[in-house]
This record gives sequence, C-alpha cells and structure tokens, in this order.
Amino acid sequence: MFDLEKLVERALDLGAEFVEIRQQKNSINRLFVVDGVIRELNTGIVEGVGIRALVGGAWGFATVHGGDADAVKRALEEAVRLAKASAQMKSEKFRLEAPSHQGSWLARVRRDPSEVDVEEKIRFALELNDSAKRVDPRVKNVNVAYADTHSQEEVVNSFGTRVRQEVVRTRAAVQVFAHEAGIIERAFESVGGLGGFEVVETEHALGIGEAAASRAVEFLSAKSAPAGPFRAILDPKLAGVFIHEAFGHACEADEVLAKMSVLEGKIGTRVGREIVNVVDDPTIPGLYGSYAYDSEGSPAKKKYLVKEGTLNSFMHNLETSSRMGVSPTGNGRATDYSYPPMVRMSNTFIEPGDWTLEEMLSEVKEGIYAEGSLYGYTDPAKGEFVFKAEGGWLIKNGELVERLREVAITGTILEILHNISAVGRDLVYDPGVCGKFGQWVPVTTGSPHVLVDRVVFGGMR
Repeated sequence: MFDLEKLVERALDLGAEFVEIRQQKNSINRLFVVDGVIRELNTGIVEGVGIRALVGGAWGFATVHGGDADAVKRALEEAVRLAKASAQMKSEKFRLEAPSHQGSWLARVRRDPSEVDVEEKIRFALELNDSAKRVDPRVKNVNVAYADTHSQEEVVNSFGTRVRQEVVRTRAAVQVFAHEAGIIERAFESVGGLGGFEVVETEHALGIGEAAASRAVEFLSAKSAPAGPFRAILDPKLAGVFIHEAFGHACEADEVLAKMSVLEGKIGTRVGREIVNVVDDPTIPGLYGSYAYDSEGSPAKKKYLVKEGTLNSFMHNLETSSRMGVSPTGNGRATDYSYPPMVRMSNTFIEPGDWTLEEMLSEVKEGIYAEGSLYGYTDPAKGEFVFKAEGGWLIKNGELVERLREVAITGTILEILHNISAVGRDLVYDPGVCGKFGQWVPVTTGSPHVLVDRVVFGGMR
C-alpha cells in the first residue's frame, strides 16, 4: 500500500502545480449468448492507479496496473515529467481553480451479483433468448448480453480532495433479427441500472426479449416510410437518443472550447421553445449513469442544460470550468484508472411536460410516429444529425394507420428544438454506454414523447 497524501506532496515538490491520483478496482462479469449458444463467459478484476499532473497548462498522465508502491512512485515522477515537457509546447496557459471535497458513498444493492451463481445468470440470458425465439419462426437471430460491474474508486488531489465511492451496475440487452422474403428487420431492448441482480429480475426485464422480437416481426410486413418533411411524434427512445447524441455532446464544454460545438457563445440565448427543458443529472437513484462523485472527485449535481427553451449551462470538468470561469458540474469522467477524465454526460433527458400521447396524436392530421433507434451520425460543430429509427407508423387524422420501416430523420439540432410543440408526461429512461475518444462510460438517455412540427424524413417512397 502507499500513502496518497505523501504522493501528492512529492508531486508538488517535483514542480507540479496540481496533481490528482485515482485508485480503482473493478470486478467485471460478462456473458454473451448468440442464438442460444454461450459465446463469451468471463470474469476478471481490473485494478490500478492513474496519476495526472498539471504544469503550465499542460497535462502529464501515467498509469500503473496493479498496486506496486515503487511502480506508483515512478508513475508519479513520469506524470510530472510529461507535464513539464508538454508545457514547453503549450501556447495557452491556464490554472485550475476548484474547491476541495471530502466524502464517501456506497451504493446499496439488494442482491449482490457476486453472490449470484453463474448458472443463474446463464439461465436468465438463455430465457431472454428463448422468449424471443418463441414469438415467431421468422425470428432467426438473437443476441443477448449481460454484464455486472463492481467498482471501487478513490480520488485524491492537491486541492485537498479525498473522496471514495463504491457502486454496482447491472445491465442486460437483447438484439433480435427477423427474416422474411429477403427482408431483414431488427429491434433492440435493454435494461440496466445502478444496482445488483435485482435490476434484471423485474417483469419488465424478463420481457425485453419478447418485446424486441415482436417489434422486429412487425416491421417485416411494414411499408417503407415516405420521404420529405412531416409533422412527427418521436417516441421516448428516439427522442432520448436525439437529445444525448445531437444536443448533449454539443453541450460538453471541451467541445465548446475546441470550437466544435454549434452552441458556442449561446449561453443565455433561446435554443428552443419555452416548453423544452433538458437536464443532465447523475444524482437520480438507480439510473445506469448515476454516481456521487465524478472521476475528478467533484460532487455530482443536477444541471439544466436548457431551461424553458434557453441554453442555461454546459457540462464541465475541472479544466473546462477553470478556463471558462464557472464552477465544475461533476461531469469529469473516465472509463477507469487507465484513462484521464474528460467531459462526459451522465443521465441526460428531456423533462416531462403535461401532454398525453393521445392528445399529441389528435393534433396530427398527417404525419409520422417514429420509434426506437438503430444508429446515427451527428456533427456537433454544425449542429447536424441523421438518425435511423427502428420503425414507425403513418399517422392520419390522429390515428396510427400503417406500420412503417426504413424510417430515418435528418436536420439540425436547433431546428428540432424550436419545432417541438408538445412534450409528453411519460418520461422513459434507457440505459446505455457512450463512447468518446476511445473511452466508454455508462449513461442514461431519456425523454417523454415529443411532438415536432416539422421533421425531414428520408424514406424509400
């Protein structure tokens, strides 16, 4: 073992202006089933230390796998050396400014996954596979993934911060492919949260295989979506992905500072209608992207990215908040100790309004109901996006009249936000993982149904 405070003092003696030491241990269990066959079943422990040093506005970062005290000391010296070398080529200088924090947090679980037999986890995954296959003989391929992670992390820095947190996350996902007459359709469902095996023991969790399979089969007989501008209702999954991918990344302050965000310089300006409120909140109990402290030791906090249609805040880590003269927002996150923290989302969603889906439908004479999300492309610098939905419905005179496939939407972030004319009361959260510069972190997307007055669809007819 080693004394973290003494290591911090040593780094300062070597010339660091700021130093941060993260000690982490992750216990990970993964299971992957393809068409009823176990393709992956592994368990492992990832443990080590990540050290960052700041000199003259430049970072040095070094890691140690394991906990050898001498190796940690060498990594500390290497981090300071790298920071000094980088500082010689750094044109823009800055100093970190942030308060210190002390505390600890243990996320409670009702059923610790480490105490659940692997046979039970396998039975769960196989039942998801079987329930999907039972829906229809046209269901040809089913992929099931299960994972649980127990993470213990301690962060100490030269501001006096010392925080510890211990969390367990559990998630399962099902992807289903249905085939008929040369047509292949797919659907995806997942469940996950901050918690133990109880997360996947709910009625909803046990039904995700059947739900995904039923949708995939429905899409086989659907007609291709029409192309052009339509009034549209986006379901909670698609709207949640839009707000995360298209808008959320543009609100990350490192993207703003890099001049890669269409929202640069727009704090305090109108970016949508007054009914639109967008939140990033890692403090919500049980959600997959929740935590008490970020990877820099800053406390998690709820923040309104958009408040009543006005751009209210960006998401920050220690560096971006110091450079922009604001307080950290608790969004400095890293995949694990072997990566430096960067600005990341947590649980990002559109707050619910007061409309029902039926009320929204009654407002649409002719339009499209778009649901689910398969993949997409976003350009935060230009504010442009393209998303491929799982499918949808044609709306006529307030009724869902025809199943649609090949549903895609395109446009600009601000255009969509300004065109949202109704926000539903039925907020739905969806767990997932978000990638950025090779780092993956657990997140939650979310939204109620939203009515958008004009959306451009790229269909096949």
